Amino acid sequence: MPYSQNIENCLATGIGAGGVDAPAFDDALARLGPSLQRLRRARDDANLPHLTIPARTDDLASIMATASRLRTQADVVVLGTGGSSLGGATLAALGRDRAAPRLHFLDNIDPDGFDGALAALDPARCGAVIISKSGTTAETLAQALVLLPWLAAASAPKDRVFIITDPAKPGAAPTPLACLAAHYGLGVLDDEPGIGGRFAALTNVGLIPAAVAGVDPAAVRKGAAAALAMSLDVDHPSLSPAACGAGLAFALNRTRGVSQSVLMPYLDRLAPLGLWYRQLWAESLGKAGQGTTPLAARGTVDQHSQLQLWLDGPADKMFTLILGDVAGTGAALDTGPAGGRGLEYLHGRRMGDLLAAEQDATNDTLVRAGRPTRILRVARAEGEAVGALMMHFMLETILAADLFAVEPYDQPAVEDGKKLARARLAAMAGTAMKAAAP
Repeated sequence: MPYSQNIENCLATGIGAGGVDAPAFDDALARLGPSLQRLRRARDDANLPHLTIPARTDDLASIMATASRLRTQADVVVLGTGGSSLGGATLAALGRDRAAPRLHFLDNIDPDGFDGALAALDPARCGAVIISKSGTTAETLAQALVLLPWLAAASAPKDRVFIITDPAKPGAAPTPLACLAAHYGLGVLDDEPGIGGRFAALTNVGLIPAAVAGVDPAAVRKGAAAALAMSLDVDHPSLSPAACGAGLAFALNRTRGVSQSVLMPYLDRLAPLGLWYRQLWAESLGKAGQGTTPLAARGTVDQHSQLQLWLDGPADKMFTLILGDVAGTGAALDTGPAGGRGLEYLHGRRMGDLLAAEQDATNDTLVRAGRPTRILRVARAEGEAVGALMMHFMLETILAADLFAVEPYDQPAVEDGKKLARARLAAMAGTAMKAAAP
């Protein structure tokens, strides 16, 4: 299996009063029985594209062809925000191909940061992927309105820039992004219209950047398919890793006041996964006063910055540590030049031995403090394992939404913010026109 899950130290039998009692956990799992049946039917009947995408292969040739064209460039810029960027960044971080272009995920609109990023690149040797599901995302449009003229001043961008957006609707006016594509002659790729941005990592939105980085899209989907089967093809919710994760989050919230969920990978290539998870969990569940707050951390860095709070501060957090099989890996440590004395525990060890010891020690320390701590373990940070983890967290989020009684696929508060931002821009334009009037 591409990953394993251990939840024993989230239960009262494992850590005492800080863990979930069996009746509360069993009740949450029982409530998820119908949810799992519904998801199985949706997968088998192809009614929910989130659950059918792992088995698809018909689009992989197009994904690889686009990636191959982008790989002729020295640098590739990915424009998008939220789910249009985080999934691709998570998968691209797994790339180990030194011949791959440098990928730059520009997901903010700070002019200083954006202009500085472009200033370090050669526009004649730069490609781009511009992603907006609606074709109207203000931040992405603003980025594109700067990037495309910059590229065009060096050479026509039509063979090295691709748009990913919703398919055009018959009779509808073209979106601003579609107009930009037509103006510059850019290739337009349809996204999956039934899959929202934060669930889109397994579509071309995430897999094209992954393939540019040298990550195999088929392996990512293979891992996702394995995770889907692990959680859905079970006889009881207690055998479903995703159902157990959702049940724990809900039961800990309701019975132990746990309001925050910390995701802490110990492998550097998995660090972006925490940021992707943070959006998935927050935007899907944070509605109608419900949900818990996701926090992205990274081992061993956050042992030195947050562990004090976690151990001795409020007992309001659930921890998920993602550990790798790292013992015996990395360079050997010769402590002689450092004096040797007091470093016997390091001498002759490898760097991976220290990481293995520290990730296990953090788990032990949290458990001794009675903090609910789940372990997800992968052999290596690679496409199949991360595809599985992404599918696991998507399912866990959808199932948790059933327990919290919220709709996981919308984001009404975010849409309100977009409307207010546009109203402010319109007001700024009106003020400027009045100032210019004679």
